Amino acid sequence: MKAAPRFQPAGFVPTAEQSTIQTHSARYIIAMANAGAAKTTTLALRIAESVRRGVSPEHIVALCFSSEAARVLGSRLIEIGLDAKLARRVRCATFDAFARQVLLDHEGRDTPYLPDFEDVAPHVRSAVTDVQRINAARRTPRELWLPEHNAPIADFLKIVRQLKAQQVSPEIDDDDTVASRAEALNVPEGLFALFRQLEKARAGDGDGCRWRTEFDATYDLAMLLTQGQVPVSLPGYRVVIVDELQDMNPAALTCLEHLIEHGRAWFTGAGDFDQVIHRWAGADASFLRTRLGANWHGVQRLPLTATFRHGPAMAMATHFLKNKAVASRRDHDARLQLVRYTDDEDEAAKLVTALLDWQQRSKRLDACAVILRAPHQSIAIENALLQAGLGWRLEGLQSYLLRPEILMLRGVIAFALEDYESIPGADKRFQVLQALELWQELSWGDRRVEDLKTAAAQPDLFDAFLKGRLLRPQTVADKAAADLSDEAETRAAHRLLEQIARLRREGHHDEANAMLRQKQQEAETVDEAPAQRNARLRLTQALAALRDSPDDEPAHLSLARAIAILDLRGTAKRLFIDPGTADMVARSVDGLVAAARSINQPLREFAQWLRKAEEKSAELRKRKTVLLCTVEAAKGQEFDAVMLPGLAEGSFPLAGWDRSEEHNRFYVAATRMRDELTLFAPETDARVSPFVSAMKLESAIARGRTLLDARLSGHETQAHGL
Repeated sequence: MKAAPRFQPAGFVPTAEQSTIQTHSARYIIAMANAGAAKTTTLALRIAESVRRGVSPEHIVALCFSSEAARVLGSRLIEIGLDAKLARRVRCATFDAFARQVLLDHEGRDTPYLPDFEDVAPHVRSAVTDVQRINAARRTPRELWLPEHNAPIADFLKIVRQLKAQQVSPEIDDDDTVASRAEALNVPEGLFALFRQLEKARAGDGDGCRWRTEFDATYDLAMLLTQGQVPVSLPGYRVVIVDELQDMNPAALTCLEHLIEHGRAWFTGAGDFDQVIHRWAGADASFLRTRLGANWHGVQRLPLTATFRHGPAMAMATHFLKNKAVASRRDHDARLQLVRYTDDEDEAAKLVTALLDWQQRSKRLDACAVILRAPHQSIAIENALLQAGLGWRLEGLQSYLLRPEILMLRGVIAFALEDYESIPGADKRFQVLQALELWQELSWGDRRVEDLKTAAAQPDLFDAFLKGRLLRPQTVADKAAADLSDEAETRAAHRLLEQIARLRREGHHDEANAMLRQKQQEAETVDEAPAQRNARLRLTQALAALRDSPDDEPAHLSLARAIAILDLRGTAKRLFIDPGTADMVARSVDGLVAAARSINQPLREFAQWLRKAEEKSAELRKRKTVLLCTVEAAKGQEFDAVMLPGLAEGSFPLAGWDRSEEHNRFYVAATRMRDELTLFAPETDARVSPFVSAMKLESAIARGRTLLDARLSGHETQAHGL
């Protein structure tokens, strides 16, 4: 139950809800927070109270899912008035960093940490080779989807991360097969086979784990704790604090439960379960509601309804949206507005108008965020910002000019026009060559990367890459040399010539001639998969179509023909496991065609416009910039002004995605605002996102103003839901 607080924070008076959580005597507390409800401050109060009651800071641990959240929680302890020396003795860390330390103590060695997908990609390619070899040795080889290029590998690793978050073991039971296990998990057989092989390689041959990437430590620790074959020594903490509870997944929960049980610790966690949007990482609202706290006796679920971020109007809109109590602790008349648009270009133009208005009133373009549901939405917006001379920065997405499918199309345009300067710089041309290899479904060994960079640096070699690599059928010799650099291939050729010369000197002319005939046969024998042959023929036809286009034909017409020939949509479905990724490809390509239509120039001029647009956007980023970001990237942040474009049925909520999680995404996006929220929706009411109407903006504004007037006049009343 509640007791008198022993810790008094500096600079503010806690709300009744915060004070209750700070002093409650329950061993297990789950704080159910609203957006902007100062849950991190509340957890800091709980920690400071524990210190005042005699718990040593070394016996307190605070765990979060992001390093930024862990840093903020540590800083917040000092901000609320806890002595800095005491605050720094409290361990604030991510779940994964905590797990890495436990495993370091357990294993007695520091396992290499690979932070990026690019670092893991070579291991994936090696595992792909092993799976292919094992499959080829079967009596009846199976048709397996296996990734080789960076984009599909990243797609694969995201799904592996989800499997690990769900604590899926790579092992199979005696009664199971790889196929049946994959079917039970609802993943392709090739993916599960590759997952097993990659985990086998990562585990090493009894000499310890060879590497870990993000979240691997949490998974490894959870598996060790669950299997119980090797005892793992956990630290004995008396108080365990968790922020961002909504991001909890089965692997993290396993680690948390064992940590609490081991130290007989007192637990307090806070989260907003309406912010569960990381299902890709294993977070799931239904899982959290049924499993979190299920093994603990006497769990107290306490509310944090008061928001310090939003004024009464936005608090009311949030109440309507999520049908839950939200109380505003901020005296501010938020500006909530709905802007209607006819099409993407009209929406982008109106968004720029709103940004210019915000900039004129606030002078703080960098305090504004445009939050996108999907990356393809940035295309029309980036073009409009460019034309208006406004700079932008990106989080959670790339500029559309740098997406693989767009880079590939820019390469096709450059080849068709023989204008390689339309792609500025060797680095960009290198990315284009990589994208072309991906979309042509060609395999390319890691040691060839330097050769790609050489080709990108010199336009004449760039052209030779098209004719010698992309348009020429792959031979047996090409396949054998795929993992060799030019230098290594040259050395191999010299060794062959030396061997032939030696045979002739020794009089073995028949053997020497046979070796020459074999080499010639390998160089002439075509060895390419049907998909590679079809991609090569499609590229040949697409280049011919672009070259045959009239010089004055608008670029969007010739581009549309080439895209249809290349069958990018069909190729994307083969290259990517996740249907959502393939759908994003189609939307990005459609967006590029729409951009070409709005520019309304012939292909050569459009290619030059793309180059100039890229150069100008880089220059604009040196100024104060508006943020363009995804919902996932915006989570945990707040901005003075937020703009949400694309609020149409099928766009937000995105077609084919879980409706409840889309609802949460919209809630996350909308609640990032402090002062202003601008929603952009279609003119036709039937097409407007249901989330917009759920906010009941007119009613929220009116009731919020009434509440604010009453508060400012000293006659505050309690309204329903507040």
